[in-house]
Amino acid sequence: MEDIFDGITKSFFFGLILSLVACYQGFYTKGGAEGVGRAATNSVVMSSVLILIADYFLTSMMFK
Repeated sequence: MEDIFDGITKSFFFGLILSLVACYQGFYTKGGAEGVGRAATNSVVMSSVLILIADYFLTSMMFK
């Protein structure tokens, strides 16, 4: 049961990170279609890095 709870907790945080980054990047997009493409790329890269960092800290807190 603990593994299931940990997986759900991590999924929640990963979804939160992804949605916050995507909304931030989308809200401040400028430059038409080119800006949208750049914002989407920035959003994917930033979300990936933040999820890796969050995974490290969440795992270290869950397995103490």
